[in-house]
Amino acid sequence: MRKKLFQYWGISTLFLFLSLSLFAQNKAVTGTVVDKDGAGVAGASVTVKGTNIGTNTSADGSFNVNAPASASTLVISYVGFAPQEVPIGAGPLKVTLLPATSNDLNEVVVVGYGTARKKDLTGAVASVTAKEFNTGQMNSPEQLLQGKVPGVQITNSSGQPGGITIVRIRGNNSIRSGNNPLYVIDGVPLDGRSPRPSFSSGSAGTQPGSDALVFLNPNEIQQIDILKDASASAIYGSRGANGVVLVTTKKGTVGPAKVDFATSVGVGGIMRKVDVLDANGYRAAIQKFGAPNTDSGSHIDPFGDITRNGLTQNYSVAISGGSDNGKYRASMFIGDQDGVILKANLKKYVGNINGQYKFLNKKLSVDFNASVANVIETAAPISQDAGSNGNLISLALIWNPTLELKRNGLYFQDNNSGQVNPIAYSDAYSDISNSTTLLGNISAGYKFTDWLEYRVLVGVNKGVSNRRAEIQGWLQKTGGNAPGNGEAGTFDNELLSRNITHTLNFVKDLSENLSLNAVAGYEYWKTDFGGRGAYVFGFNYNLSEADRVPIHYYDNMSDGKQANLQYTSFKDPTVEIQSYFARATLNYQDKYLLTATLRADGSNKFGKNNRYAYFPSVAAAWNIDHEGFMKDNNIFDAFKLRLGYGQTGNQEFPADASQEVYRYTAYGNRTFIHAANPDLKWETVRSYNAGIDFTVLNGRLYGSLDYFNKRTIDPVIQQPASQPQPPGGASIYANIDGAYVENKGVEVALGFDIIKKQDFTWNVGVNATFLKNKFVYPAAGKSPLILTGALHGQGTSGAFSEAIAHDQPINVFYLPIFSGFDKDGIGIYSVAPEYAGDPNPSSYVGLNMDFNYKKWTLSIAGHGAFGNYLYNNTLMSVLNISNIVGGRNIHESLVNSGESVSNPISTSTRFMEKGDYFKIHNATLKYTIGNIGKAIKNLDVYLMANNLFVITNYNGFDPEVNVDKALNGVPSLGIDYIGFPTQRTVLVGLNFSL
Repeated sequence: MRKKLFQYWGISTLFLFLSLSLFAQNKAVTGTVVDKDGAGVAGASVTVKGTNIGTNTSADGSFNVNAPASASTLVISYVGFAPQEVPIGAGPLKVTLLPATSNDLNEVVVVGYGTARKKDLTGAVASVTAKEFNTGQMNSPEQLLQGKVPGVQITNSSGQPGGITIVRIRGNNSIRSGNNPLYVIDGVPLDGRSPRPSFSSGSAGTQPGSDALVFLNPNEIQQIDILKDASASAIYGSRGANGVVLVTTKKGTVGPAKVDFATSVGVGGIMRKVDVLDANGYRAAIQKFGAPNTDSGSHIDPFGDITRNGLTQNYSVAISGGSDNGKYRASMFIGDQDGVILKANLKKYVGNINGQYKFLNKKLSVDFNASVANVIETAAPISQDAGSNGNLISLALIWNPTLELKRNGLYFQDNNSGQVNPIAYSDAYSDISNSTTLLGNISAGYKFTDWLEYRVLVGVNKGVSNRRAEIQGWLQKTGGNAPGNGEAGTFDNELLSRNITHTLNFVKDLSENLSLNAVAGYEYWKTDFGGRGAYVFGFNYNLSEADRVPIHYYDNMSDGKQANLQYTSFKDPTVEIQSYFARATLNYQDKYLLTATLRADGSNKFGKNNRYAYFPSVAAAWNIDHEGFMKDNNIFDAFKLRLGYGQTGNQEFPADASQEVYRYTAYGNRTFIHAANPDLKWETVRSYNAGIDFTVLNGRLYGSLDYFNKRTIDPVIQQPASQPQPPGGASIYANIDGAYVENKGVEVALGFDIIKKQDFTWNVGVNATFLKNKFVYPAAGKSPLILTGALHGQGTSGAFSEAIAHDQPINVFYLPIFSGFDKDGIGIYSVAPEYAGDPNPSSYVGLNMDFNYKKWTLSIAGHGAFGNYLYNNTLMSVLNISNIVGGRNIHESLVNSGESVSNPISTSTRFMEKGDYFKIHNATLKYTIGNIGKAIKNLDVYLMANNLFVITNYNGFDPEVNVDKALNGVPSLGIDYIGFPTQRTVLVGLNFSL
């Protein structure tokens, strides 16, 4: 696959070069590019406008370029400075670079089926460009934005390479239908699911999938725009309720062929450990609690034996160039990241190519984008539903630290506690996924006039993934769910979505003072998802560690006991959405702006009685600084007021939710799963937004302030079907009449250029979001409508921790109240559960600082969340105090807690902890060397660290956690159960161009 990938990009790039050859008569143009103090600027780009002819300035800032005789203008650009167009004169030119402003109101942002200048925006839209992204080792592209945008909370719920990242825009809107935003990559809307199969085994539990955006190359992302309020996202209709994330990848630039290289190498270790007893503490605990003497005389670190300092390597090369009539860019990325847990690894190979071409005197344009990614993920056995004997981390945490893991060169597997040896488990377990993803589009546009253009775009996103996993039979497992003589599974999934979009764009000055920017269009989107698998246990080889042979069970499924062979398959119903949309923005004198949007969506996910949905929005803005009465003001450089209202929809419930569904077993039996509902419809989010944008002190201080109120009406839940109850207790998906979910809050963002001198600049950006969330359903009364937040492990069978209840936050903790221990060390609890705490943060913040001194740059970025609670399921059921009498380890906080080893494990508020934290997630020190000779340009080297430290009182690996423990079809929030630890990574790297 990778060989073919390299061949493809090589041939395509060669073709592009041949197609872009230009011939012309030349004239020599010379000059110098300097900064504001007259010093020469090395490495600035000098391009003849309208051609691919250009050069870079030398060490003293001078340049010499051979321009066509007809050329009249040069384009000068340099990182951190505003691009300039300079007329070609008779003599040498001298160009002084002007610094780019941090809050450029002419910056172009993507707003969905079009673009707009920042100063023309009427809705709540945030834009983050490549130079502002977080840097370093990212588990997923979403982390580029972490801490950068108010109203956007990004949670790294797993430290596993390629693990799922959770993005929430202005809170959780839905109980059941999903809260993930819609992602649109270069005009192609994604399905939002990963094709990587989940793996469920008898003893290892269900292994999680990976992030839906893991296939992207972060180095090729140019800009990310976030549509936060309904006036901005209504253009995406029934998929816009949770916000929209628009990703624009890098494109070719006008100029000669330019080659960019980037590489980094680093090492990662665990950021924070869980405090269990060491060997001496374990011996003391045995004595203190009068437990049986399980001191075996050794002194080991079991958790240290399953962790490592993992190597990370990233290599990227891109080539780009072109003219006004044709630009191209091609790139290749190779990444290899070891996780901090043994065997965990992610290998990624991504190729991108795109081109933008103009014909017929620039009236016809043809663009294409294509990306092919091959992602290979090797997983460690870390599941959240397999119990303590199926999770590698829990096995290591509770292993007796006085008991060796190996004897006589073999794994010790005669532990009297009945526990599985963690390093033996790691060795016996194998789990490899191989996913290939194609994302591409081709579009064509025709300009009928300077103000009217038609464009059609065809996009496709296809993911194919296979997963092979096994546990070899020589591993001695315990428990009733441990199949004998080894087990293996093979699983294959395929996800395919495609779209076609027609748009008609109208951009025209209607008069001297009035302009109109409008778009109307039609879109059709279709997706299919299916898969199959096989699972078997009972093999007759590799049953002894000493006699192992290098044969994988999953390559020889027929060698398993065929009576135990189980086949599975699924095929989700095809989802089709047909849409019509329109948006118009009127601009009067750059003072007053009015935007109106309407979208109609028809979807086969809706019930037959509600096939079409309509989503309107309206927004207005007033650039107050343009008014005559502001002419003499000495405070504001820019001041804008924005108001907006709109409706969006959420249809992220299962594809078959409105249909009658049965499930067939391997033996041909049929089970009724859920009943049909012809009245099922989308959830509607009604959103209000009021905001201001401002710049003061000659551009040194800038920011925004927004108030928002979102209300989700007709929320969808999965509830027991109406009487008479169908056989088997089937459910039904239905909208709840008279109920709504409300999110309201305030966002603030501030940027301040504290120091702005020739050799030293210091810029600080801060943002904060204050949010309140609640579910309202008076008909439910005081009792919970739905229980969720399933807990797992010893003593927690059937336990829950959260509820959906009237006038309470979504997923409010609903637990017996713990009030201490009695004189015998037995817990004292309230008789009935109560509403006990909110897992939703009441505020979250971001901090970004940049220091520049001559050629040195130091960047620091952090983020945090406050006002929420977490449930420490790990402490409750894995590291509980009763372990000590069974030869297992405990959390060190329990030793002096006053608890008796006879205290039963009980679900209660005892294991709720404050989730407040602030984390420095990135620090980068960079030195810019500049040009070396005539070949190497813009060379810089850097030292970078991710996840330096976190400030928190939480007892788990990381308070930035959310292990989904869904119950009754409702996802949970704020539960921690032996998840993959966060990784601290230190890298060195360099970037340069040729």
